[in-house]
This record gives sequence, C-alpha cells and structure tokens, in this order.
Amino acid sequence: MANLFYDHLIIVEEIELVVGKDKKALELIDAVLQHEILDVIFSYLPREKHEEFLAHFHRAPNDTKLMRYLQEHCAINIELAILDRANKTKRKLLKEVKKHVLTASK
Repeated sequence: MANLFYDHLIIVEEIELVVGKDKKALELIDAVLQHEILDVIFSYLPREKHEEFLAHFHRAPNDTKLMRYLQEHCAINIELAILDRANKTKRKLLKEVKKHVLTASK
C-alpha cells in the first residue's frame, strides 16, 4: 500500500488478513481509500487552498506537514473526519471482499 501522510490513521492489518498477498486487491483497496480520503479533505479544505494542497501532495505524498497544513486550514478536526471515512470505507470494502471470498469458495 502507498506511503501517505495519513497512514497513521488507517490500520491496514485487517485488510491484509482478509486479502492476503493479493497485490491487485491491495492496490484497488488502496486506491479506493485514497479517493475517499481526498474527498473528505476537499470537502472541508477551503477551495482557494485546493491547488496549494495538491501541489504539495503531488511533490511529497508522505510528508507529515500535510496533516498540519490541513489542521490549520480546515474548520473541523480533519484527522477525525479522515479516520471516520477511512473506517467506514474499510468496513464496506472488507464486507465486499469477504462476500466475494465466500462466493468464490462455493
């Protein structure tokens, strides 16, 4: 999974236990999580800060200063918002993966 500034908020071991070493599945889950988290960020980050954030994210996606930047510019606790969305998304994805595994084993 990609090394990103918000990784400390996401426990990936649960995903890895269910998916195992399936690289394609892990990449897909990683992409979905990233999409969902960026949706949260852009929902709360003022529009005039989007371009600046994206430029920094593109240059250094694992830079922990990005979280500080978001905390300074978002009117809510962005870490909690990211954590909440990541957990909800992770639960949905794990449910789908488990359903697929059960269907495939029949």
